[in-house]
Amino acid sequence: MFSTITLLVDDTLAHKRGRSVWGLGWFRDAVASTKKRVATASGHNWVVLAVAVCLPGTGIPILALPLLARLHLPGKGQPSGPELARAMLAEVLEWFPHRRFTLVGDGGYAAEGLLQELDERVTFVGRLRSDAALYDPRVPPAPKGKRGRKAKKGPRLPKPKEAAQKADRKRTALGAWVWQGVEVVVYGCARSLQTVAYEAVWPTVLGYRAIKVVVVRDPSGRMRDAYLFTTDLRASEAWVITRFAWRWAIEVMFRASKQVLDIEAPQHWSRPSVEKLAPWVWSMQSVIMVWYITAGYESAEAREMRELLGEWDSEWSLRHMIQVLRRAILDATIDPDSANEAQLRQMVQTLKSWANLAA
Repeated sequence: MFSTITLLVDDTLAHKRGRSVWGLGWFRDAVASTKKRVATASGHNWVVLAVAVCLPGTGIPILALPLLARLHLPGKGQPSGPELARAMLAEVLEWFPHRRFTLVGDGGYAAEGLLQELDERVTFVGRLRSDAALYDPRVPPAPKGKRGRKAKKGPRLPKPKEAAQKADRKRTALGAWVWQGVEVVVYGCARSLQTVAYEAVWPTVLGYRAIKVVVVRDPSGRMRDAYLFTTDLRASEAWVITRFAWRWAIEVMFRASKQVLDIEAPQHWSRPSVEKLAPWVWSMQSVIMVWYITAGYESAEAREMRELLGEWDSEWSLRHMIQVLRRAILDATIDPDSANEAQLRQMVQTLKSWANLAA
């Protein structure tokens, strides 16, 4: 029996300027934006679908391997981010017709363009609007003799933010709308959280498919209230919280592609170069990470580099993986026993030239 594959979807802004650069637009800059102020910047907005990879035996996500990327073009009539994500998801479903998937996305992807008529093999976990219009999935029986269309949903349910307020006012530990304690490990830390869960339908986004809503509160106050949901009605509250926290891996992947691989640096402007460069960089990022997981982690070069790691360094960072790969390539290429004296002298001169260029 195949295990479920967890996919992560998100978008990132590759900053770029220039009159002749194809595909440029003004988009929200997640790094510069704050809770009170939304900042925008010029650049290419890429929607990326990645695979979450866990440390064997732990279930803790350590890496997000970029799988597919689509450019979100500005202007009316262009596919939205959720629509591009839906197209990439459909492509992956064709690749693996017998596998099941969990798709994790932020609030921007809890949208009709992605979730309307979602494939049955896909379970979605995402963030819910605090003011989402939710209804009871249980449809009350229609009175006999009543004409007109039959109801497809039950009465209005509290919005996620209102559900938290109802739980705050509850004076007993019985019945509905009561805070329940849950122990989870999120973002590398064990936390004791409180949850309120209930089933609902969200017609404007998922039609009349029932979802499980999970309102999350951190009693310590270190985290703001979160409003999550999943299309798996049998999922536990702890599973929903931890699986949504896996989304952080794709944020780390974006940061590494910008800081380590310098994906924003190339000065390209034509359509072919714009469409090819960023996906190629993310493909190479996946190749490096797959090599490190399957072969590099147990190599002599990796053991040597682990001894040099500082307090804040990580052996699972892209920078560390590239350093190990570079050493492995040099060790496999430079063999003193297979060269004569003249060749060794030429090799030393070449290394000196490389060092001077790097300086």
